[in-house]
Formats: sequence, C-alpha cells, structure tokens
Amino acid sequence: MIKKIFILFFLLSNILIAKDNFHFAILGDRTGGADQQEFERVVKEMSAMRPDFVVTVGDFAEDGRNPDDYDIPLETMKIFDCPVYYTPGNHDIYDENSAKIFKEKTGNDPYYSFDFGNTHFIIIDNSTVSKYEDIDENQRDWVIDDLANNQDKTNIYVFMHKPFWADAVADGKEDFMHDIFKKYNVDAVFTGHWHQYAYNEFDGIEYFLVGSSGGSFPYEDDNMGMFYQYLWCKVEGDRLYTNLIKSGNMFEKELVTIEEEQLSYDIPRKFIQKKSKITDESKPEEITVELSISNQTEKIINDTIRIEHDYNWIISEKEFPIKINQHDTLKKEFDFVQISKPFPLPRIQFTYPFGRDKKYKYNEPITIQRKIECRKINNIPVIDGRISHDDEDKAVVISEFSNEEGNPSKIKNTKTFFLYDEEFLYLACYCAEPNIDSLKAEKTERDDKIYDDDSMGFLVSTDGNIVYQFYVNANGAVWDMRTDLEKSDYNKDWNGNFEIKSAIYKDNWIAEIKIPLVEIGCTEDINELRINFRRYRTYDEEAAFFIPEWSYGSVNDGKLILE
Repeated sequence: MIKKIFILFFLLSNILIAKDNFHFAILGDRTGGADQQEFERVVKEMSAMRPDFVVTVGDFAEDGRNPDDYDIPLETMKIFDCPVYYTPGNHDIYDENSAKIFKEKTGNDPYYSFDFGNTHFIIIDNSTVSKYEDIDENQRDWVIDDLANNQDKTNIYVFMHKPFWADAVADGKEDFMHDIFKKYNVDAVFTGHWHQYAYNEFDGIEYFLVGSSGGSFPYEDDNMGMFYQYLWCKVEGDRLYTNLIKSGNMFEKELVTIEEEQLSYDIPRKFIQKKSKITDESKPEEITVELSISNQTEKIINDTIRIEHDYNWIISEKEFPIKINQHDTLKKEFDFVQISKPFPLPRIQFTYPFGRDKKYKYNEPITIQRKIECRKINNIPVIDGRISHDDEDKAVVISEFSNEEGNPSKIKNTKTFFLYDEEFLYLACYCAEPNIDSLKAEKTERDDKIYDDDSMGFLVSTDGNIVYQFYVNANGAVWDMRTDLEKSDYNKDWNGNFEIKSAIYKDNWIAEIKIPLVEIGCTEDINELRINFRRYRTYDEEAAFFIPEWSYGSVNDGKLILE
C-alpha cells in the first residue's frame, strides 16, 4: 500500500513539474506578401523542436475575406502534433464576415484566453483598429475581467497583432493598456505586424515584436532583426526564457555521414596535391606548379579551375576546364612568374563534388619554394640580445611574411637574420611591437609552453625526415624537440645545446640564437638545410610565416643554403 502511494505521489509530482516547465513556439507574420516556401521552412523547423503548443501573432491568411486563402497555410500547419492558437491580424480580419471566416478556419474566436500549467494566455483582437482606445468596448471589458480573474496565475502572457506599445509606452506616452497590464501583473506582451524583431522591457513587462515567419520585408539585415524567424520560449516556474531563431539554421541529423566527413578531410589532403618547382636555378622567380586531382568518388568532376592572383604574379592560364571521371586522375602544370613581393600568393579554385550532393569548394594558395643564401663568416656575433649594424650588414635578412592563407601577414616589421661559421648557425629575430605592453612573455623555464607566449618558432631539417623544432620567447626561454617522421618518434626530452639571449625594448623585442651545427644533424658534406619559421603574436592571435603552412612537411619548401 505504501509503495502504491509513493508511486502515485511520484507520478503526480512529475505531472505538476511538467506543467510548470514547458516550451511553446511563436509564429510570426506569414502574409503581407507571403513567401510560402519560407513559411514552410519555418513551420518545419518549429515542428522539429517539439513544442507543447504554438501561438501565432497574426496575418496568417493573405486576404481573410477569401476562405480559400486559409487552405494552403492550414495544410502546412498539419505538421504540428500539438495545439495551435491563432491571433488575428489585419490580413485575417477586415469586418464581421471575415471574423466569422477566421473562427471557422482556425477554430478560435477573435479574442479568447486559455491556460497551460501555471500560465494564463490572453489573445486580443486589434486587427481592425489603429489604437487601443478604438478596440470594441465589449472586448476591452472582457480583457479587464479576464485579467482580474486570473491575476493570481504565476505567469500572464498577452498576444495581439499590432504593436501599439511601440507608439505609446515605448515613446514615453500615456498608455492605458500598459497601465492595465501593470495593474494585473502581466509578464509579457507579444506582437507582430512590422515584420521586424524588437524587444524592450517597461515597468517589469517584457514587450516583444516578433519578426516575419513568411511575410516579405524590403531587405535582409541580421543586425536589425529583419530575417525569417520564430521565437522559441521556455517557461520554468515563474521565469520566461526566449530565443530568437533565424530560419534556415536547423539541419537534419543525417546532414553528414561519417563517410562524407572523412572524404571532406581527405579531398584537400590526399586527393588534391600540388607541388612547386624552380626549373631554372638562375631564375628563382619563375616556378611551375603541378596540380594533381584524383577523383576517388562515384561522381564526375566537371568544373573549371580558376586562378585568382594579384599584381605581384604573372600566370600562364587563368582558367582551365576539367572533366575527371570516376577514379581517374588529372595532372596539370601552371607557370607562375613573381614580379614583386611573394605575398599574396595566387589561389587555385574549383569545386570537387562528393557524397550525397556534397561539394568541397577548393580554394587554396599555390605552394612556393623560398631560398635563403646564408653567408659564412669567421666568427658568430656575440649573443647579447642586440643586433648591431655591422651584424645586420653581414647577415641575410628575411622580412616578407604571410599568414597561413598566403596573404601578407598583419604583423608588420618582422626581420630574421642568418649567418654561420665552421661550427655554428646564427639566427636572430627582430620583432617590432608598437603595443609592447601587450607583449606576453610569461614562461621562463625550459620546455614550458613557450609557444603560448609571443614567440618565434623554427623547423629545421637536413633530410626532411629528422626535424628539429624549437620556440624562443622574449624572456629567452626555449621549448625544443626532435622528431623522426619515419619512426613516428617525437622526442620532447631532446634539448638542443643552444646559446640564447632575448631582450625587450621600448617598441620591439629581439632574440638571438647560436646553434652548434652538429646539434641539428649538419656534417661537413651538408651545405643545405630545410627550414620554416614563424612569429606568433598572442594578443590578436596573428602569425607571420616564412612558408605559409606550419607542418613538418613545410620544411621541404624552405631552403637555407650554406654558401
């Protein structure tokens, strides 16, 4: 017996909790230039959210005097398996006859009220009037009586089509209806009509102007709440939570399969390859890029390759039509001539179809090779965190950097300096920083997360397989590791025998690094290093790359020639 009482109590408690915690959706105007396709999309999305019920804010039929104008939207509304409460708008009710049609078609009176759980809902008809005072006296008396009889409800929400409040209380004018709402503890008022969203709170009452759910508007502007939308509401006890949702941002759970996701990852990394080469070492500004496109799908790739480029490059072909059958591979060479600074890089663009009508829009910069002619000197400069004019004159200086997209880096005035002697490689970095107070240099211990500070990072290799990676920050702290790509051996315990000194100045910071050549795999017969390096700035998360990519493979496109 006790067990049965407990079960009954448990069930009743859950019913009461559910009634005081529920969701409802508010549908905006459909007409005033109805877009039925957009309306159907809004309704479909609302239905997928599984509301407990739906309330409209009016203008459902294009012309409520014509009963047939209800047929198409009512057919659309059949998707809901919950109650729908209709508010009349000026396109729905024009006169007594159209009011009768509204009632016959929707099943609702022009004005009425209902309860759901702890909340009382009131629907007011202001479809045929231009201000509160013109509302029929019988309806006004009914509204006051209904509010008075339900003022003890936890929540009271009012719905009407025209936003009279926008020209009254919102404009600082006398508003007798707002005074009535205050008197009887109304919590929120929902309106439509203007096809644009707005919200304000006055005297503790929330006022909502719900935008269009299918009615036209002159232009779309997210910042001004002008887009197809609906309002999602959650009642939790005495609290109302609302979310304005833009139509078109809900997708089916089958949107992407894992096979399609994996294909989208492989397309730019495996199926599309590009390599650059300098065919004449005496003309390093002339490069050939070989593009390889492998069609690993059951679709035909039928598109046009487009090369987007700026004034700094001359290209052999701007467009090239392609047709690649299933499981075939296309190889195509393009010639590029650099006539000024390297960045921005030309970009290759085309569409790769895959999966169930999926499309990968390939838009990547070409790859380039960059060469640094490193000068040999008798003695490496003193490592003191300074770069003398004499040292600068001796060194080869790199000052052209890009972001990862191949466009000029937003970090201005970064310079790297290279020198070497019989035993050591000398690297120096000058990093201009006009916001020196924003410089982040927190790490001081070896192998701490230096790369999270403002830092310079380097990738160095002799063969493209053994890669030495290290970062240095403005404190002179270093993080380093040795990687063997063939063996997948990532040795973070490796510490290079580096001599490092960094210094922070008024508008820049400098790092100097002295590296024993044997530490990075250099022997007497090696006269070339593969290299990439980047600067990272923390406060705006910007980077400056020598080769516009940060991966182990990127070292193969940068060469440091030991003369």
